Formats: sequence, C-alpha cells, structure tokens
Amino acid sequence: MSDKTIDQIIELSTSTSPQDRALAMKFIGKYRHLGMISYCFVAIKDAHKEVREFAAWALDRLGSPDAVPALLFAMYDPMFGVRSNAGWALVNIARRTLPQVVVPDVIDVLESENEDAQQMAYLVLHHIGGTEAQAAIRRYWRR
Repeated sequence: MSDKTIDQIIELSTSTSPQDRALAMKFIGKYRHLGMISYCFVAIKDAHKEVREFAAWALDRLGSPDAVPALLFAMYDPMFGVRSNAGWALVNIARRTLPQVVVPDVIDVLESENEDAQQMAYLVLHHIGGTEAQAAIRRYWRR
C-alpha cells in the first residue's frame, strides 16, 4: 500500500469498485486524515461489508467525537466485523474524551430489540466502565 495524495484517496473513495473504496478508508485511517471524515460517514453505509468495516476502523483511528452518530448506526450492522470496529471506536472515543459523549447512546443500543447490537453495546459498556455503564449492564441482565 503506497502513499496516496488526498485527490487520489477521494478518487478511490468514489470509485465503483468496493476494493477501491475500502482502500480509501484504509488510507484515511492509516494517515489520520481528519478532514476526510465525511467520506467515512458515507462509507459506513456502503453496500459492501469490507467498505463499512474499514470505514468504522478509519473512524476509530480518527478518534473524533463527531463520529459517534455514525458509529452508533454501525452497531446495528449485520456484519460482526463492522459492529466490532464500531464498538472499539466508541470505546476509544469514550476513553480519549469523556465517557458521557458515548455511554448514554450506547445504553440506548443495549436497550434496543436488536440482539447483535445489544451484544456489542454490552461489550462497549463493559470496556468503558463507570457507574452508569455498570448500572445499564445490570438492568440488561435482569430482563
């Protein structure tokens, strides 16, 4: 994977090839191109799982609290790799900033009806920790 210019990454991210779009996400994450975060927001909803998976990974590398809504969306993804990358991104954002940026929304995911999303939310809350997260986990197990 050789270095690419911003223009080349933009071209890859808008390609018809899913491999190119995934590669664009790899470059955005690898070089932490925060100015390209909007491309990750688009890619997190891509039809191809690899693109979504690398978009969530790139958002983790970027570490911006602005990514929280897109990452919460990705927690409901049918593919485990996407959910896992989104979950770790949320854990890392909570650790880098304030847990309150993430925890209340992840609790909403835990209380949803989507079992896959619930499982990932449980793991995210467990890794973030804190009284609010632990209380939500206890409520989850009482259901």
